[in-house]
Amino acid sequence: MAFPYMEAVVGFMVLVYIFETYLDVRQHSALKLPTLPNTLKGVISQEKFEKSRAYSLDKSHFHFVHEFVTILMDCAVLLFGVLPWFWKKSGDLVTLVGLNAENEILHTLAFLAGIMTWSQITDLPFSLYSTFVIEARHGFNKQTIWLFFRDMLKAVFLSIIIGPPIVAAIIVIVQKGGPYLAIYLWAFMFVLSIVMMTIYPVLIAPLFNKFTPLPDGALREKIEKLASSLKFPLKKLFVVDGSTRSSHSNAYMYGFFKNKRIVLYDTLIQQSPYLVHIVGIMGLYIFCILGGFYIISDVLQCKNDDEIVAVIAHELGHWKLNHTVYSFVAVQILTLLQFGGYTLVRNSTDLFRSFGFDTQPVLIGLIIFQHTVIPLQHIVSFGLNLVSRSFEFQADAFAKKLGFASELRSGLVKLQEENLSAMNTDPWYSAYHYSHPPLVERLAALDKSDKKEE
Repeated sequence: MAFPYMEAVVGFMVLVYIFETYLDVRQHSALKLPTLPNTLKGVISQEKFEKSRAYSLDKSHFHFVHEFVTILMDCAVLLFGVLPWFWKKSGDLVTLVGLNAENEILHTLAFLAGIMTWSQITDLPFSLYSTFVIEARHGFNKQTIWLFFRDMLKAVFLSIIIGPPIVAAIIVIVQKGGPYLAIYLWAFMFVLSIVMMTIYPVLIAPLFNKFTPLPDGALREKIEKLASSLKFPLKKLFVVDGSTRSSHSNAYMYGFFKNKRIVLYDTLIQQSPYLVHIVGIMGLYIFCILGGFYIISDVLQCKNDDEIVAVIAHELGHWKLNHTVYSFVAVQILTLLQFGGYTLVRNSTDLFRSFGFDTQPVLIGLIIFQHTVIPLQHIVSFGLNLVSRSFEFQADAFAKKLGFASELRSGLVKLQEENLSAMNTDPWYSAYHYSHPPLVERLAALDKSDKKEE
């Protein structure tokens, strides 16, 4: 008797949902606490605390509903054979338009088109509610409904342009990879990531935002001085019109070799206090080992130029301490291991039949494999969060050594206030979900280092 892979996957998905819902309930209870943590009393105003509490509870209620609907749909898709039904219907569609359904690339692209359409339809109500109800209610949303749908259509268009060549290449590699398939797949994804990190800020990001050079002034001089002191090869500073979409502000750094750039959102320099958000992609630091693409994840509300520089000092600490390199190498190792695992099961007839497939398409094999390794993915994700939190403490200490301790403290506090971030966090919830330590822990670590010095 064949092992019931699909039933096991659904069972684990439900167990994970139950566990994460338990953590969500604990966090919801923490959010309902009527008082600030002792560390933040006298630091965060009561008015900001009440606004933060209301915003966090709104997002928590929304999260419960979204996650419940998501687990129901995910389980239904697997238990009722939606994926094999989609695969069959996509083949019929290819034949209907006069193409050869035996061509796996065409069949796969038709399948992905159906899945993407379904995903857009099912996710749209939640995106609309999150953006135009929750974010708008608390003063963060700045985009119009027209801009929302225009961005969505642009994203779909880019997927149509970029997706097919990538999918076709993966299918060909799997079909012809032989015993070195895992290495070929990893090498392809490595090159693809470098290419995408190169063209995103130059070709893709300008489709959604307007970029202009940061004007000369004190802020620019301080950023350039800091970068120079650390031998960070900064060449250009840009401002992007992020205020057309949100009052949250951002900044990010990118570039290859000796030609790195920093991009600041206009909300950062138009408002006082300022806000810096060093944005990340897929929740990870990404860095080309050969000095390349640099995107860091962190958010900070700053009231003056020195606080902005303090935040950038923290982020440059990740670069100086090689955190970005370590993270990049870890991601590459995990990617190679995942592809290695895929090669072990890609020809398993029992695995495909358990999910309702009589054939063994490449893309379907990758999707099924991702479902079967969900337990390992959660363990790895938890481990990466622990490492990331450790890196954050080290980067804070790095900024402190550069003389930005007080500016960093006040900036971290402004983050909580102006972004209405959660003031009370459950320790189990934050340990499982957060890649960055809560404010209370970061302030305590800075104070602890002060006491050691004294």
